[in-house]
Amino acid sequence: MPIHIITDSTCDLPAEFVTRYGLSVIPAVLNLDGKSYRDGIDISRSDFYQRLPQLKDLPRTSVPAAGELEALYHRHSGSEIISIHLASQLSGMINTARLGAEASGARVTLIDSGQVSMGLGWQVLAAAEAAAAGKTLAEVLAAIESVRGRIKLFALLNTLEFLQRGGRASALTATLGKLLQIKPVLELAAGQVIPLEKPRTWSRGVEKLLELAKGLGRLERVAVLHADALAEAQNLAQRLTPHTTHPPIVVEVTTVIGTHVGPGALGIAAVRASM
Repeated sequence: MPIHIITDSTCDLPAEFVTRYGLSVIPAVLNLDGKSYRDGIDISRSDFYQRLPQLKDLPRTSVPAAGELEALYHRHSGSEIISIHLASQLSGMINTARLGAEASGARVTLIDSGQVSMGLGWQVLAAAEAAAAGKTLAEVLAAIESVRGRIKLFALLNTLEFLQRGGRASALTATLGKLLQIKPVLELAAGQVIPLEKPRTWSRGVEKLLELAKGLGRLERVAVLHADALAEAQNLAQRLTPHTTHPPIVVEVTTVIGTHVGPGALGIAAVRASM
């Protein structure tokens, strides 16, 4: 039986991979100024990041209706379906997927990636590559697990304001960050946001990101993530090129993620080389 891979738009996997492997990507929902937008479909990332700093109310993010996932699973019910989504600690997407899967009657294996953006995207790509190579369901699941265990995702924020407004940082922390001009360096692991460093300047924060990535040893894949900071992301990708087997890719994070990290953020989603 063929294997079909389904994920959600927070994976940030570039369109070329989605097309090459025939993946299905269900859009998350962004509620902005009283209107709902399908992530990646109804609003461009550039338009979103231009509007974000001027918004009085922070956009709200939500998951699609379970019925949308049910219909998608039913459409691919002739295949073994692997449905892999962003961390359950950060979103109700996996629970919605579970409801859709139960209603569809399709053969669906649900996977909580524990990650977001290309931390999720690299797992999706591992599944797609293994399935395209004719691997069995068990082998594809093993490939996902292998990559998940080797992923590290680090982020450098230009401001704590958007994490605070979204309820992911305390008001006191955000105020101190503004007063002290802190540019926090964070790690996302197992769905948890972990503070690592509090550099006082942006340049020191970028150097810390680079140091963290290099400290992982030889890398198999690297994605440099950014929220309306293309030039800096490209520069960081160039500096990481000697340390990775595959050329780094540069990805502008989707609107749903940008809502929480704010404009100007940088990140690295790396997969350590297998031993």
